[in-house]
Amino acid sequence: MAFSLRSPTFLIVAAAVAGLIAFWAPGESVQAQANAPSVVAPAPRPTLTAEQEYIIREIILKDSNVQKENAAPEAVGDVVPNDVKLYPLPQDVIQKVPQARSHMFFVKDDEVILVSSSDRRIADVIKKKSTD
Repeated sequence: MAFSLRSPTFLIVAAAVAGLIAFWAPGESVQAQANAPSVVAPAPRPTLTAEQEYIIREIILKDSNVQKENAAPEAVGDVVPNDVKLYPLPQDVIQKVPQARSHMFFVKDDEVILVSSSDRRIADVIKKKSTD
C-alpha cells in the first residue's frame, strides 16, 4: 500500500515521528549542555585615557607596601596564578578612575597590571609612557 504525501495516514505518521524526535532531542541537548564546561565571559577591559593611566601609575607606584612580581604573566587575557598576590585598588584611584573599581592589581617591573577580580584575568597593562 502506497502513501500519498497528502494522505491523512502519512500526515499522522509524519507527525508521530516529528513528535518522537522533538521528545528525545531536547533531552540529549540538555545533557550535553550539562556536561559542557561553563564559560565565563571575561570582564570588560576598562577604557582609560592617558591621564587616567598616569593617575593609576602614580598613586600605586608611590606605595612602597606593594610587592613587585617578577614571574607573573603580563598579557591582556592571561589568567594570573593564585600565587601572585593581587591588591585592591587604593581609594584615591577608585575616586579618580571609577571604571577601574571592579579590578585588582599587581606590579611587575614599572607596570601596573589591572586584573579582573571575578576571574583573575589581566584586563589592562599600564606601562610608563615616554611623556611620564
